[in-house]
Amino acid sequence: LEKTKIEKDKIVEQKGYVDILRTILNDKGAKAQIIKKYLPIMNTLINQYLQSMDFFISFHLDEEFNETVKSRHRDTFNYNSFSEGEKLRIDLAILFTWRTIAKMKNSVNTNLLILDEIFDSSLDQQGTDDFFKIVNKLKNENIFIISHKGDILFDKFTNILKFEKYQNFTRLQNT
Repeated sequence: LEKTKIEKDKIVEQKGYVDILRTILNDKGAKAQIIKKYLPIMNTLINQYLQSMDFFISFHLDEEFNETVKSRHRDTFNYNSFSEGEKLRIDLAILFTWRTIAKMKNSVNTNLLILDEIFDSSLDQQGTDDFFKIVNKLKNENIFIISHKGDILFDKFTNILKFEKYQNFTRLQNT
């Protein structure tokens, strides 16, 4: 009986900690405070990245991460109203924003960015050029872009690694 009481006391103590964490992390706790603090910065950065990709819309997230998108003429849209290429520009702006926020507020930051098949989907030539405007500003970054359209983009990269299939295995191609 004494053993069971000790175990029960440990469980009650753990539950107390969980309850405190639940209160802190609920939608009205610390999470809400963090979102309130960073949301204006995020919205500003997203719009700066969109403008640097020559996509002149006003994109804003609310505290529940619902978007409001307005055009130059102040027409209201949602994310799904845009073409796949325009959606990709928005996605890239959000990606670069998260990286910037993480660098601003973390004591440890990464200089690694891996983008898989970013050019193989719906980004047109202008979108590709606008994307490289941002990438070229990222100094001291290790950026790896995986693409099946390498021949078209060779002039955009300083280093290229080519891989090939050989007997059902992928290997670095001799160049």
